[in-house]
Amino acid sequence: MKLSIRMKIFLPVMMILIVFPLAVWLMFRYTLDVHMNYNTRKELEQAAAEIERLTEEKKFQEEGYKALEELQESFRIRFHDMRILAVNGGYRVLMPKNYDDQPEMTGLYSMFLTKATGSEDSWEPGKILEETIGTERYMLYYRLVEEAGPEDVKYLILYCPFYDTSPILDQVSRFVLIIMAAMAVASIALFWFVAGSISGPVQRLCEAARGIGEKKFKKVETGATVKELCQLEDEINQMQEKLFQADQAERTFFQNASHELRTPLMSISGYAQGIQCGVFENVPQAAGIILEESTRLTEVVDGILTLTRMDQLRYQVVPVEKEIAGFLKDRLELLEGFAYSQNRRLIFKASEECVVITDVMLLERAFSNVVSNCIRYAKENVTVSLERLENGVKIVVADDGPGIPPEETDHIFDRFYKGKNGNHGLGLAIARCSMEYMGGSVRAVSSGHGAVFEMTLPQDCRSFAPAELREI
Repeated sequence: MKLSIRMKIFLPVMMILIVFPLAVWLMFRYTLDVHMNYNTRKELEQAAAEIERLTEEKKFQEEGYKALEELQESFRIRFHDMRILAVNGGYRVLMPKNYDDQPEMTGLYSMFLTKATGSEDSWEPGKILEETIGTERYMLYYRLVEEAGPEDVKYLILYCPFYDTSPILDQVSRFVLIIMAAMAVASIALFWFVAGSISGPVQRLCEAARGIGEKKFKKVETGATVKELCQLEDEINQMQEKLFQADQAERTFFQNASHELRTPLMSISGYAQGIQCGVFENVPQAAGIILEESTRLTEVVDGILTLTRMDQLRYQVVPVEKEIAGFLKDRLELLEGFAYSQNRRLIFKASEECVVITDVMLLERAFSNVVSNCIRYAKENVTVSLERLENGVKIVVADDGPGIPPEETDHIFDRFYKGKNGNHGLGLAIARCSMEYMGGSVRAVSSGHGAVFEMTLPQDCRSFAPAELREI
């Protein structure tokens, strides 16, 4: 059976408030009985030790009734409810003299006669016994005085009742139960309120989570006072903000992607129809445009697929040990043709050889995209330099173009964001994702002599790549 948080908290607390006081009360009654009876037994043992001492000293044989009186007075002062039954050899009660007025004394005397005459098992001398006289239970000690005459003290019985705690407990119970009931009512009300202060915010957080599933991003305010719930509220609000931004970015991405795909497709479709209808006299020129737009379309699709794989952590990192200076030099040689077509010159400066463990394909794509971007905006030269860092390397790509306008600095790595001479707006976005995928970074600054891109690369990309994608 599923219960709400409030009931999950409230029901066990209510059970504790009911069961625990009752258990404590029963334990108190039991402990009180045990304690009182323990004290009774202890007093009886002390009195028995006194009887043993007087018997060994033959006080009863020598002093007789006087010794009994002194003993009774001593017990009256020292013990709470100790009583003495003294009988002589002729079975006549010596103490107390008015035993007929005491019902329990009469019952005890009758029981003594029955056991002493042998009709029932007799008491064992020197032992503490438990007997029921009438409706009451007693603890007694039986002692036989040796070498006593017919009129001397022959039989001594010390006895005291088991202490009945019921009257005291009955009086105390009323006050205790009233106090416990008041405390239980107050505690139940308090815990009901406390449980509500937890379940209410949780319900509002559940509603917010349901809204997130429906893409309804709205800041949630639960009014929670519990630290963990406040933290959960903050985390959910931050998650909503990030999801909202991601949703907006996704919408913008698809809008831009559809635009970037539609433009070459429309151009290809138009020229293909023109060729089919014989509109174009220069068919090779029209076919060249179709080929050019197809190439552009392929680049856009490849870029989208690359970014999608990285976003979904599906790209498999393949770490390879590489001498970075030679690698960059080889990549620049491949870009010489593009630079020549744009009347630009590539300059490479390497201070020393640096060996790193990195993904060659990711690094090549990121480096080529950054250099290509600089070639498009440079006036004459694009300079690439390499610098060793403590835990990696830094690649600096600089051009002598107009630089990056301040309003474009925060968006230059956004997907489908294109500057004045931009291509399809994915190159720098892919460069940033590729560098971050390897634990590196790329940033752009505008100097007084053009744009500067700083690409940092760790010494070993395996330490930064997603764990499930590492390959040793």
